[in-house]
Amino acid sequence: MMIKVFPHGKGEGNKPTRYLVREDYPGRDTRPPQVLRGDPAMASALIDSIDRRWKFTAGVLAWHPDDKVSAAQEEEVMDAFEQVAFAGLEPDQRYILWVRHTHAGHHELHFVIPRLELSSGKDFNAFPPGWQKDFGIFRDMFNWRENWARPDDPVRAREVMPKNTDLFKARLARWGKEVFESDRDKAKEEIQARLKGLADDGQIGNRQDLIEALKAMELTINRAGKDYISVKTPTGLKLRFKGAMFAENWKRKEKAELEETEDERKRKARNMVERLERDFERVIGKRTACNAKRYPVKRIELAENEKLKLPKKDIANVADTSRRKITESTEKTGRGLSEEGSGFDRANGQNREADGSGELGIEEIERYVLGSQSLVRELAGILAEAEKRRVNQAQPAMRRRMR
Repeated sequence: MMIKVFPHGKGEGNKPTRYLVREDYPGRDTRPPQVLRGDPAMASALIDSIDRRWKFTAGVLAWHPDDKVSAAQEEEVMDAFEQVAFAGLEPDQRYILWVRHTHAGHHELHFVIPRLELSSGKDFNAFPPGWQKDFGIFRDMFNWRENWARPDDPVRAREVMPKNTDLFKARLARWGKEVFESDRDKAKEEIQARLKGLADDGQIGNRQDLIEALKAMELTINRAGKDYISVKTPTGLKLRFKGAMFAENWKRKEKAELEETEDERKRKARNMVERLERDFERVIGKRTACNAKRYPVKRIELAENEKLKLPKKDIANVADTSRRKITESTEKTGRGLSEEGSGFDRANGQNREADGSGELGIEEIERYVLGSQSLVRELAGILAEAEKRRVNQAQPAMRRRMR
């Protein structure tokens, strides 16, 4: 499983929500999207109610085509994701829309979060700068626990980035549009192919060897970042290369060095899950403290003279009155109860309550129901009288303020 947050976040709420649920999209006619949590119309309305520049956050949790995700695992993943995203917030303080996609050939859970804390109307950003570290712990915990494909697995690492990582071009191809390669694309593909060939031949074993190979191709090194290298061609084209091969700590390894035994893999997975679960709790605590400080729960405290005060009433008298009403009612209606539904056991010829079995017959249940109804009516009357007195006391004060 991997997490991707899209760069979008401005404009009308209909744009991100409609894309998630529209069925006139290639492949969705046979595998339509499914809304798992939230409502697209509500999410759109909340986004449109925001008058700030950034209005929503959209992203996706995506699995490898070989990974199988059950409905129970989906629920657990969404719950844990929301624990991180909304740590410290009550359910009525935030909103999220979850939609499942399977039309691309693998499992995806898309989400849209209005950038709004509902109780205060303040801006809420579930993915502030540095979010990758917190959500990376969430992602890794599930990948190790469920044995899902990990984006940081060295066995699966791609030495060079494939063409389909360009979302715009991938979308054009999905719609059946012709994708034209620019001069930059062709130059980049040619350089990557030459570097990979040198690595396969053993002429490149680490990043420094790769940089020297690029210089030998008459390319100027503009910048060498943590996970990329930028170069400039003799014709002036600026190219950026990403992938495992271009990372600063890359070293060429044989496939046998990357393989692990089953026992080693299980032991490593167990240790990783234990550590990541502790880190997950730490992340929740940290984000909870931050959100609680920024979005405190506001409770309205009424003045002493505005509080609803119930008059004291003798509970014993109420109980006696209720018992008397129950007795009178049961004397009239108890005889009409059917013998089959009463507390009399035909097989044994005796009352079930009397023989100590603890089961109540229809007569006993009827008495309790009548008693409960009477008590509820008594309490409703008391509350109505108290509310009437409170309103009558407040009216003179309102008239004085109006004058």
